[in-house]
Amino acid sequence: MSITIEPTQVTRYDRTDAELQAFWIFCIVVAGKNSDYAARVVGNLLGRSENPFEYFKELGEIGIRNALVANKTGQYDRISKAIYQSLSLDLRECSFHDLKSIFGVGPKTANFFLLHSRPNYSGVVLDTHILRFLRDHAVGGTPKTTPQDPELYDSLSERFLQISKALYPKLSPADRDLIIWTQYSGRTS
Repeated sequence: MSITIEPTQVTRYDRTDAELQAFWIFCIVVAGKNSDYAARVVGNLLGRSENPFEYFKELGEIGIRNALVANKTGQYDRISKAIYQSLSLDLRECSFHDLKSIFGVGPKTANFFLLHSRPNYSGVVLDTHILRFLRDHAVGGTPKTTPQDPELYDSLSERFLQISKALYPKLSPADRDLIIWTQYSGRTS
């Protein structure tokens, strides 16, 4: 079995445990990277593993880091610590705050995972594309990079939800996120 991630089709609520684990690894790796590159790296990292978390447990933290170096992921310390700390998570039940407690995981990554793996979740993924969308819709004070200030993140998230819902009232929050990301990243699904 080979698990693949398709960046333009990340919303799935019926993933197997292995697919859910692979998607979480992708969410960690993709932060600050090109999504196609991150998807390839995750595919290479996992190979034909049928249980990504068990595979990483066998490797241990140093083995995870070595695998990341071999696959040229960059951000080796952040990603290896995040993966290692994630191995005890129940990805079907964990909360936004559980995910954010993982080393190097912020609201963008936690929201990305939850939005595209759980129905009825409405967190906002403030990546560079969504931020550009907000600036194009005259939302003042929108930075070019994901804000670290929780109040600003929440305020921009609320504005995004309002604007995107007005533009795409029949789409789910995950579909609105993906369609805007697709448009602003120059991708097609």
